[in-house]
Amino acid sequence: MTHTSTRFSRLALPLVRWSAYALMGSLFALLSAGSLVRGQTTRAQVGVDPYTGGKPEALAKAGYVSFGPFPFGEGYTTGSITNLLGTEPLIWIETAHFRLGCALSPVALKGRHDWSREWNKLLKAELKELRKVIPGIKKKVKVLDPWLRAHLMAWRLEKLYAEVLANLGLRDEWFPKQSSDPQDAEKFRGLGPYFGMKEKFTVLLLQQAASHARYTRAYHGIEIKDPIRYHDIKFSCMYWGGSEETANGLYRIDLALHTNLTFNIAHNLYTCYRAYGHDLPAWVSTGLSHWHARRVSPRFPTYDRRDDNDGNARSAFWEWDKRVKGLVKNEVFEPLETFMDHEHSGKFGLEQHMQAWALVDYLLTTRKAATFRFLHSLKEPFHARRRVPSSQELRIRQRDAFRDAFDCEPAEMQVQWRKFVLGKRGR
Repeated sequence: MTHTSTRFSRLALPLVRWSAYALMGSLFALLSAGSLVRGQTTRAQVGVDPYTGGKPEALAKAGYVSFGPFPFGEGYTTGSITNLLGTEPLIWIETAHFRLGCALSPVALKGRHDWSREWNKLLKAELKELRKVIPGIKKKVKVLDPWLRAHLMAWRLEKLYAEVLANLGLRDEWFPKQSSDPQDAEKFRGLGPYFGMKEKFTVLLLQQAASHARYTRAYHGIEIKDPIRYHDIKFSCMYWGGSEETANGLYRIDLALHTNLTFNIAHNLYTCYRAYGHDLPAWVSTGLSHWHARRVSPRFPTYDRRDDNDGNARSAFWEWDKRVKGLVKNEVFEPLETFMDHEHSGKFGLEQHMQAWALVDYLLTTRKAATFRFLHSLKEPFHARRRVPSSQELRIRQRDAFRDAFDCEPAEMQVQWRKFVLGKRGR
């Protein structure tokens, strides 16, 4: 998002070309793909959760608040969405910090892709951890059924929330239950308990792109079939959602969806730190998001869209570790002095995404505490949150915060970063 008043984020599509059919065509596809059977609407049926049985004590052990209904945005609830998207087999889970709607298809734990072994190893570790709070999960899982996928997504969201919180060196209790005073910018902690937001973060994972277009048309005021980050200003929450049809079916791959979910939710969390009043510098939010996503898997990098009509493919190259050292050595990367001033990551090319990630990786490896002092200063409110800061004000803030946190100028930091990268051994 470019301003507080801009509710849409031009983002979150990974590296393959998107379909160019019109949104009205998407809606027609929704109807023709099964929402009408013999002239009547067919509604998806979701049974009782086989892992918790829906029992209060089992939900509490899993860390859940409820399976719904609950509010999902300003003026609408999970029931409203279920009625709107009747063909989507939606499972609703409210956790401590998220409200999740999940209609993902079953996935078999097999495959001969180059990423299959990596995925199965990660998944085995995840299920082992998840089984501690949901004992009903079998030790040998052959298929991730819809309920198990929903539980996994809820667990991944909360795990990421904890990771970002730990990065910042904070506990939940640091954020205010009600709005703190924006007049005291240095001490301002936000508008509410969820990273500074009043309401929990929302996530919607659907099967059909047309369903996402239908949802955004009804509740966001514009049809977007592709994944999007969205600021519900009145409700004071941040949304991310998409469908399995994203990027020609890329999100049907659990590992790809997990990686892209991590990128976008990390982006939302850091953006909303101390409440969402203005954007972080593009390199900061993008670099942090890649840093978290690549810890899940480096194979499916996420690139922000330039605009709603952006249909260009991005490079499929994902082995950034192999490329960064050579680009630094040959001085291909943009000088940090000017790179810092980019306002929108939608204009980043592949090399700028790699540079943002590599810079953040360096900072979190060598100056983690200083990095989050920098982030804290960046998120101090402007003008008591009564108006949006100008581009010039944001640039001045970044320069001042950079000097205060790192005790050097960007040009000096670039020399140190180059030395760090060139001194690293190949992985």
